[in-house]
Amino acid sequence: MRIGYVLKCFPRLSETFILTEVLELERLGWDLTVFTRRAVDEPVSHGAIHSLRAKVIDLEPLLRERLWEPFEVHRRLAGRLGRAHEAALQAALELHSRDEMRAWLLAGVVAERALTERFDLIHAHFATGSASIARYAARLTGTPFTFTAHARDIYWNEVDPRRLRLLEEEAEAVVTISEANRAFLQSMAPAARVKRVYNGVDLGRFPALPRPPAPQPPCLLFVGRMVEKKGLADLLAACSLLGRRGVSVQCRLVGSGPQEPLLRQQARALGLDGRVEFRGPANQEEVASVHLPEASVFVLPSVVAPDGDRDGLPTSLLEAMARGVPVVSTRLSGIPEAVPDGEAGLLVTPGDVAALADAIALTLHDPEATLRRTLEARRHVTRLFDARRNVSELSEIFRMAASSDTKVEARR
Repeated sequence: MRIGYVLKCFPRLSETFILTEVLELERLGWDLTVFTRRAVDEPVSHGAIHSLRAKVIDLEPLLRERLWEPFEVHRRLAGRLGRAHEAALQAALELHSRDEMRAWLLAGVVAERALTERFDLIHAHFATGSASIARYAARLTGTPFTFTAHARDIYWNEVDPRRLRLLEEEAEAVVTISEANRAFLQSMAPAARVKRVYNGVDLGRFPALPRPPAPQPPCLLFVGRMVEKKGLADLLAACSLLGRRGVSVQCRLVGSGPQEPLLRQQARALGLDGRVEFRGPANQEEVASVHLPEASVFVLPSVVAPDGDRDGLPTSLLEAMARGVPVVSTRLSGIPEAVPDGEAGLLVTPGDVAALADAIALTLHDPEATLRRTLEARRHVTRLFDARRNVSELSEIFRMAASSDTKVEARR
């Protein structure tokens, strides 16, 4: 079966879960065409990208350098589709949004490709412009569409609830990554339409580690984007507090982002020079083979940012748990589903620096309890977050959506 995937960027370093999903869908026999709204501009990439068979079509130049092309596509579609084209355009105009009109323009390119290649389904990740493109392409072609909701795309303060409700109403299925998200989304759509499918980890790429002697001083590892919702200011404050308590640690931050200059400044102000390493971005292979084996504790102190942004269910936590690295995180969104508190790791209240320092110290100073939690964490990830099993579940949702009798024509 053929599916069009609409994404913001691909393959994005911080979205390993999408690359894992696409590769697994290909293994299951899906023929994918990936449409990206923005070119990737990152210094490193995941090695697994070389296994990708999907065609990747960059839509960005059509709005920057070749703006006439989307208009020419829509001219052709209007002649071919008539009233259906007018109805789809009206659906975009009703939201009175420049972003929606950009999505409408790009949807024509996706729609024309869907008609030519006879897509069975159009899927988008994130309930943002990508889902809008999928929605309008579906209206133009009658091809069913689905989307996966994550975190910022549904919790951000500036999310338009009317637009989100329209996406949910018109999608054949709404997929989301946690039970917490599903409960939130079910308030706007029929419960049966919202499906929870956890992000998956390729367990073959993240086998359990034999635990070597603990490094001295212990290494606290963070992997991810340096943005406010990751709570890295709390991690640095916890490192300072641990130092004042006589607990020496080394903090390794792997990643980059807009918060990095502020974090460097904070580290200097706290007197953490030499105890905080800013290691820059790393691909999945380097994280698995270098950083996780050298970590004593993986720490992800997620918080809700002032604009409402937050983590959904961070893949970096799952990868650390799969590798057998002890984890400390916060009780937020889907994180308690990934890390049962006290069983597979330790969770604290977001923003509570003292509790974060306590949890790190307990993990370091009680090796027997930490080992029990670490072994359970690997079992938990294997039970619930195996990419092969979870993407098989997603594939079945796609097959049912593609064969649905409620085609988009009925909504015109």
